[in-house]
Parts: sequence; structure tokens; C-alpha cells
Amino acid sequence: MGRFVSHPSWMSDIPDDVPATALSIPGTHNSGCTGGLFGFAQTQDLDLGDQLNAGIRFLDIRLAQSQDDLFVYHDMIYMGKSYMDILEICSKFLGEHSSETILMSIQEESRIDSSLGRFAPSEILGKLSRGDSTNSDRNTRSFEDALKARTREHVEDSPLFYNFATGHPDSHSPATTHEFTSQATLGDVRGKIILLRRFEGSDDAGLDLTYWPENQTFRSASLPVHDVHDRHFGITEEDKYKLVIAHVEEARRGDPKDLYITFTSAVDLKARGYAKTINPRLNDYLARSPRGRVGIIAMDYFEKPRELVSNIIKMNSE
Repeated sequence: MGRFVSHPSWMSDIPDDVPATALSIPGTHNSGCTGGLFGFAQTQDLDLGDQLNAGIRFLDIRLAQSQDDLFVYHDMIYMGKSYMDILEICSKFLGEHSSETILMSIQEESRIDSSLGRFAPSEILGKLSRGDSTNSDRNTRSFEDALKARTREHVEDSPLFYNFATGHPDSHSPATTHEFTSQATLGDVRGKIILLRRFEGSDDAGLDLTYWPENQTFRSASLPVHDVHDRHFGITEEDKYKLVIAHVEEARRGDPKDLYITFTSAVDLKARGYAKTINPRLNDYLARSPRGRVGIIAMDYFEKPRELVSNIIKMNSE
């Protein structure tokens, strides 16, 4: 028996005219954190390729900028992969499974020691891990410009993102992109990545999710509305589970034009403790629940129990 149930093309069973915001979507929290120092920064056992093959369609990507390049970090710990690595995995997957779409939340990760510059432990350890011998940590671009430049390098003339304009700044041709709205259907976004922007940027750089109060359950005022449960600190496992279920039930009742995101993750010394408690209970709840939209559910160690992703996907069947 494999480590996970494979769902590489589950969106192929959903009609083109279903709004993307009306889907029930399994996701991962801190999706790129598959290792880390003694496991303290780890949130997933499976790498991104396996996550996508297992049916995960929401990726939570945290990037830190160094020398105009972008690398996956969890706070101050470098996770051994770059933004280009992520693009390679996602573009390969979508090339092989054109029925699917990926919602990718990209956040500029703030390292607590970044004020120390090139002497910061996170910078030194990151360079050592990458085999980078340069002394400078200077960035000449904004985070958004670095993201655009790296995206252009990978995708060239073939657009990978649905709603992220990456045209060259010296080009006289306008960049082409779409605005992700509540009217966007699955048929519109198949084969593409939808960028959910958690960094300061221009209007053509993804859907603006920069309104994100720390350690809260909240609802934005902008359209399309994003309604998020992200209480992750200073909370018991029992209270966290109750808040997760309450938010999932709210997604059931809520306007299908609104984007609901529920994070089942929470923080103690390691993420695994919460996942061991919450994931099986969430799986049981979904297994016995009637079908209906539950929004995006972003999890740690999602493959335990193995049926959890399957039960989220089944919520799309009316």
C-alpha cells in the first residue's frame, strides 16, 4: 500500500462551468517544508510532486529573497528548495494533467534575524546549504520584480499563471493576464496556477490577499471576499478542532462567490502533534457529512489518515 491515495486528475470529473470559488479543495500549510533542522520547521512528509499527485490543489509557499533569488524558508530555516524548483514541479504536473488547476498562495517570509544582513544565521546557513560562496546578500529588485523575473525565466512564452502578468519590463507589448474573480470558472483556469498574493505588489500580480491579520479568523472587505481561519498560536488542540469545524460549516453556508480557506495547522514545538489529533477527527467528520462546498482546507501531514484528501474531494459531488 502506498503512502497516499492518488488523485492526479480529480478535477476532470467537475464540469467546466463550476466557479473556482465554489470548489472543495484539499491543500497544504507551508507546503514546501518537507525537512528542516531536527524537524522543527517541518510541516509535510511528502514533497510537492507527491502532494499534487495525491490531490492537493492549494499550495502555501513561503519565499525569502536573497541576492535577487527566491528560496523556500520557514521563518529562518532554509528548506532546501527554490522558487524555480516549485515552478518546475507545478508546470510539469499541469502539463501532464491539463484538467487541473493549482491555487498557489505566495508569501514573502520574514526571517526574524534578517536585520543582521549577511551575518544573519539564516543567511549563513542558507548559503552553506546551497553551496553559495558569495559574500553579498544585497537585493537590487523588489520581491515582486524578483518573482516576475524568475517566473519569466521558467515559463518563457507559455503562460503558467492565470492571473500574474510577468511581461518583460523593457517590452513595449502589454503583459496579458486575467483577473481572478468570483466569475472565474474551472474551465477558465484549467492548466494554470491561480496566484493568491500575500506580498505587496501591483494589481496585475495575482489576487490580493495582503489583508491577513495574524493569528485570527477574519473576513476581507475586498472582492472577491476571502474568509480565512488561521488561528495557529496559543490554542489547545480541542479548541482548534472546534474552530476548524465551525469555519468549514460556515463555508457550507456561505456565498459560493467567496473564497473560504481553513487552516487546520497550529503551532507548538512541532506541527505533527496537532496533525495527529486533528486530522483523524476531521476525516471522520467529513466522511459522515453530506456533500457540499467546504472551501480550501490547508493541512499539515495530510496523508494521515489516507482517506482525508479523498473525503475533501468527495464534497464536490452533489
